[in-house]
Amino acid sequence: MENEDLYRNLVILLKMFKNRPYHLAKYLIENSAFSNDFIKTVVENAKLNNLSEEDNQTKQSLYFLDIGKMNDHYSSFTDEIKLLERGKNAMEIEIELNEKLDKLLLDEKYESAAKVRDYMVKNKIKRIK
Repeated sequence: MENEDLYRNLVILLKMFKNRPYHLAKYLIENSAFSNDFIKTVVENAKLNNLSEEDNQTKQSLYFLDIGKMNDHYSSFTDEIKLLERGKNAMEIEIELNEKLDKLLLDEKYESAAKVRDYMVKNKIKRIK
């Protein structure tokens, strides 16, 4: 019940800032809405740093067929930092990403698999076959 109230009120709050993302960001930061881990993840995220605001605005709105696809899309922005924070070395990350790619392909989650593949290509991580 408590989560339902939180979600409902949070949605209302977010809707109040419609079309004013800078005001929303400032409001949330000034009111300590984010954990230090989340802030660090956002600041250090290469994907977010490479996106310009113009690129983000010119893209069509994202539509998700289910909550899983939405979670996959947004969690892809934080996955790379989580891997490095776990203290894994390059070889462990390579193995883990290859296993994740294999699992996504096996589960026929091709969009998510393409994102992992693109991340691997961008970071010159070899595909283990």
